[in-house]
Amino acid sequence: QPIAAASIGQVFRGTLLDGTDVAIKVQRPRILDDIAVDLYLLRLITPLQVRATNLVQGIAADQFDIDGGLAFVDEWGKGLVAEADYCLEAKNAQQFITAMESRGLTALMAPGVVAELSGSKVLVTKWINGTRLDRDASADVPRLCAVAVNAYLTMLLDTGVLHCDPHPGNLLRTTDGKLCILDWGMT
Repeated sequence: QPIAAASIGQVFRGTLLDGTDVAIKVQRPRILDDIAVDLYLLRLITPLQVRATNLVQGIAADQFDIDGGLAFVDEWGKGLVAEADYCLEAKNAQQFITAMESRGLTALMAPGVVAELSGSKVLVTKWINGTRLDRDASADVPRLCAVAVNAYLTMLLDTGVLHCDPHPGNLLRTTDGKLCILDWGMT
């Protein structure tokens, strides 16, 4: 049974032969086909949506507006397609870990990737024991929120790799009091 739903996959908990607990993220079958159809349909309706929005606002729609809408859909599509590559997600997580460690930011982490068991459609990471930051009543949660702000500013202004999916399910307080950021598919 899956323990969590990811945007394009499901997450399972498992144990390796050596006893290591892991999270196994498995991509949904044919997800790239579904993404391609969705993007095709979005590109078809975008000119209509731009015209309708401009009409409601009392603005004439021109080709520049439509091209801007299509460019937005295309850029969004690139992100969705990239998110479907779990090898890239593994690389993003490792870059984050390395960047934070090199800056001495040790109060946060990402799950370590089990590279030999991971691929483009399956991502295996070490299991992280913890609770969602928004549901944890520990006294150090305000400190971890400050750690999160510092981490996101460091990513934005310094490292060049920004985690773009910071919803509550992706931010954990670990049992040893660190902030763990999950799901590095969108950066």
